[in-house]
Amino acid sequence: MKRTQHIILVILTLFLMVWNLIDFRGLGDFVMWEFRTPRVLGALFAGWGLAMSGLMMQTLFRNPLAGPFLIGVTPGAGLGMAFYIFLGGFLPVSISQFGSSMSAMIGAIAILGLQLLLNRGFGSPIRMLLTGMVLGFLASALIQLMQQLSNVQELQQFTFWGMGSFEKIQWPDPLSILLPVLIIGILFWSRRRNMDSYLLGDMVLQSDGISLIQTRRILVLGGAILAGYITSFCGPIGFVGLVGPHIAKRIAQTESHQRVMIPAILWGGFLSLAADTIAHDAVPGMVFQVNPITALIGAPILILSLRQRKNSI
Repeated sequence: MKRTQHIILVILTLFLMVWNLIDFRGLGDFVMWEFRTPRVLGALFAGWGLAMSGLMMQTLFRNPLAGPFLIGVTPGAGLGMAFYIFLGGFLPVSISQFGSSMSAMIGAIAILGLQLLLNRGFGSPIRMLLTGMVLGFLASALIQLMQQLSNVQELQQFTFWGMGSFEKIQWPDPLSILLPVLIIGILFWSRRRNMDSYLLGDMVLQSDGISLIQTRRILVLGGAILAGYITSFCGPIGFVGLVGPHIAKRIAQTESHQRVMIPAILWGGFLSLAADTIAHDAVPGMVFQVNPITALIGAPILILSLRQRKNSI
């Protein structure tokens, strides 16, 4: 039954791709290939990466509601973007030459480096969670200060980026997004049994002869790099990293990575692509931002899940 559900999910994803890539709107071959195709592929690959990042964060914190926001990676990317938009003109060398993607990536890596520095030896997950939350608040505070120095046009630009969108993805961006997703995905899959032991507790992991520090390093670095890199292309896309793994676990009725990882990635890609399709086709002549749509889809799912958990206690 579960395999049938996964086949249906793949078919629905393929249907969305065909729906977006067949030119029944009369856009022309150039527009379809140069703009629509990279956007659709970018949305799909970004969804894969965000879901994998979310699964890694949930494993790290042993918490089904964990995500990149909790370790400060997404706020760090926002801080880098804020420097690019608000303060680029004040720097000796204009940061615009590196592009918005590089700026967001630098911000994410900077926050990640500070997170690792404050948690030398990879301390307890609770300590890392609290540190990430504090760094997220710090990044938000710096962004608010920079907003005071900005003009209306800069504020509008940052607001649109903060809503999340795949509109700026062009060739060869989809391939650039897919490469780290594949590399980190293969590494994560090869350690799937170690991750299962990690979920059972530190003592179980160490009794199996598995390095606790190395396991946490893979989870932190892999999840943070994926989230920061993807955010640099399309802005913060919320709920995909949370909901994708969550749905996969609910359907599989297990947290085994061998049974959950691939379905979680598939769900992430489907949710991301579905949100992008709704953003472009829900209202003719209008294009919505993706982030509000993913929130409208993901929030009810999480609320319903939390109610079911409460009723089962």
